[in-house]
Amino acid sequence: PAWRTDLDHLRKSNPVFPTKAAVAVAAISASPAKPINGHVTPQVVCHGRVTDLEEMVPSQWWKHVFADEMYLRTDGDMVEDPEITKEEVGLLEQDEEVMKIFLRGTDHGPQGQPARILDLCCGQGRHILHLAQKYPHISFHGHDQSSFLIQLAQHRSAAQHATNNTVFTVGDCRSIPYLENSFDLVMVMGNSFGYFSDEDGDKIVLKEIMRVLAPGGRVILDLTDGEYMRDYYAERSWEWIDDATFVCRERQLSKDGKRLVSREVVSSTTKGVVRDQFYQERLYSKSEVEALVKSIGFSVLPGKKQTDIVALGDLSKRKEDLGMMEQRLLLTAMKPLLYENGVSTGAKKVNGLQTYTNGIAHRLPNGHSAGVSRKVSAETDFKWNADAAPPSFPHVTVLLGDPSQRCIGKLNDNWNPEDFETRDKLLQALRDLGFPSSAISVLDKHDNYLRELSERHSTFVFNLCDEGYNNDALQELHVPALLDMLDLPYSGAGPNCLAYCYDKGLVNRTAAAIGVATPKETFYFADSAPEKETLHATISSDIGYPAFIKPVKGDNSLGITTRSIVHNEEELDTYMDELRSLGIKDVIVQEYLQGSEYGVGMVGNKEMGFHFFPVLEVDYSQITSQNLPPILGYESKWDPTSPYWTDISYKSASLPESTIKQLQQWCVMLNERFGCRDYARFDFRADAEGNIKLLEVNPNPGWCWDGKMAYMGKLEGLDYKDVIGMILKAACDRLR
Repeated sequence: PAWRTDLDHLRKSNPVFPTKAAVAVAAISASPAKPINGHVTPQVVCHGRVTDLEEMVPSQWWKHVFADEMYLRTDGDMVEDPEITKEEVGLLEQDEEVMKIFLRGTDHGPQGQPARILDLCCGQGRHILHLAQKYPHISFHGHDQSSFLIQLAQHRSAAQHATNNTVFTVGDCRSIPYLENSFDLVMVMGNSFGYFSDEDGDKIVLKEIMRVLAPGGRVILDLTDGEYMRDYYAERSWEWIDDATFVCRERQLSKDGKRLVSREVVSSTTKGVVRDQFYQERLYSKSEVEALVKSIGFSVLPGKKQTDIVALGDLSKRKEDLGMMEQRLLLTAMKPLLYENGVSTGAKKVNGLQTYTNGIAHRLPNGHSAGVSRKVSAETDFKWNADAAPPSFPHVTVLLGDPSQRCIGKLNDNWNPEDFETRDKLLQALRDLGFPSSAISVLDKHDNYLRELSERHSTFVFNLCDEGYNNDALQELHVPALLDMLDLPYSGAGPNCLAYCYDKGLVNRTAAAIGVATPKETFYFADSAPEKETLHATISSDIGYPAFIKPVKGDNSLGITTRSIVHNEEELDTYMDELRSLGIKDVIVQEYLQGSEYGVGMVGNKEMGFHFFPVLEVDYSQITSQNLPPILGYESKWDPTSPYWTDISYKSASLPESTIKQLQQWCVMLNERFGCRDYARFDFRADAEGNIKLLEVNPNPGWCWDGKMAYMGKLEGLDYKDVIGMILKAACDRLR
């Protein structure tokens, strides 16, 4: 059943999770290649004469064929030529309805907010980067399974100064990391449809497109003309791809005649054979692809041609073997509109967030992505079954803070009884999940980390050391960095993510750049800052009192107390002096948000989908009744004698569905941008007018039994062990 069955998939060829038989990639190597930078680099090998090409095709061949620059070399005459990209975009612009989407919100198009467009299987992003230059008002999103190609797309986006309106994500096209109704147009260009061995995989892709398309939105499929290719494919060919490299190709129809199987042997004049790879693509005829799209629920406007035949081979400068790119089909379809009682509904504004009840996700003038009013599921493919069988990890090492060392930030800078109670409840949760005590090791002596972890070759690491290496919050990132160096699989965020999110100034500036609402703020860096009188003047003119002061870098709410709220220059000076006495010199000064405070917790990863817990609202009613400021500061986490420890409670937020969806959309964007993994929490707070803004990004958030994540789980009927189990399952799905 469900999640614990999935854990067994971790036992692939990795020695940490051995299987009864190793997984072989026959078309690439006799043994799996080692992952490098998130993709697999095939080993150099030639298989000699092969009579049955179909038997040699790996089940997920695209993970190898598109893993490095070789794809851009073998297919560069078509996929790296800007003139061909321009021609392909021109074909899209010939469709009047697509042009309305491109021009919406401009002087030359329909009224409304600019569109959001997804290029699915975007490769190196050539189409949306071309479109982003031509239509800078549109928000473009590219999604592809190849880390190499996405990194190239991001690099090119930065080079052409298009990062403000382009976002690229890595993941499977069968699990798109966006919520329902997110896009006005989804493109699948460059013959990127039909890669799966059967039609079911293609149906899953189309269903995902249907899910993320807004009602009335369009989908464009650019795929090989299967009928033409079945009759005219070249069984053998070869061509020079540069002055020193040539590729020999073989092709066969699959046994059922529905797929064209190809082989490419790439040879260098100096190195011999450098690549021998096999792949296959489904051969859809015009009528077959039309029937497939209609079976999912897409429709076509009356009087519109559904599918065009496209031939761009004459534009290739090499004039040699074009393969599957020679003649293609271009299909355009529409997701049906939603109506209420036969009438298309209009727009409304809730809590400062504009929503359109016809389901189309528009963008606000400030660049923020607006939600939709119809109820959506925040969960994609990430499922949890609390009654599943025992987990299949052979061994789990739990990393925790070191109780033998002082821990700056805890009450009295030391370990307290509640800290040890929290550990006991965690270990009990693991046992309740089915882990026998013999399968659990706790490693909390940091002096021994390197030696003991080096000896643990057959373990999964549950990294809960949020105190940091040697209980130094500045060195929290050192723990996953060490695990990466030792090549041990582990849960949670990597070192880069932890480094980014430790810097609150970096988080807020980055969040604002991708369209997430953030508080007004300014910075004070002691080594280069002017006099504090200048800071006071900046606050008065740009932010306004009361203002909120906190360290630029920090964790565990150190430096955040009730005195962080300053109402005038005198309180500003007093608290700045107090922070300096703690060794905190650099601060961020923000507008003090006085509205409701919310927490959004999510578990999962972009490849397999996300599960959002109910949005949590902080209940400050007992705090404000004592005339105390409503904040979650140091005392609420570390001082059991404080009313902030005893009198703050939580409840399920009473927010419109459209607002919840907007928050979830922001969380997906932030999760991707900062590289959070497996689980994360995002804190928000409203200003006096009800506009919700980001407070903090929390990768590897508090895992304790009485923390926010556990409370969020409780709101949907989950026990503490279930929340811990969900985090483990998310790590399992990512690692397998």
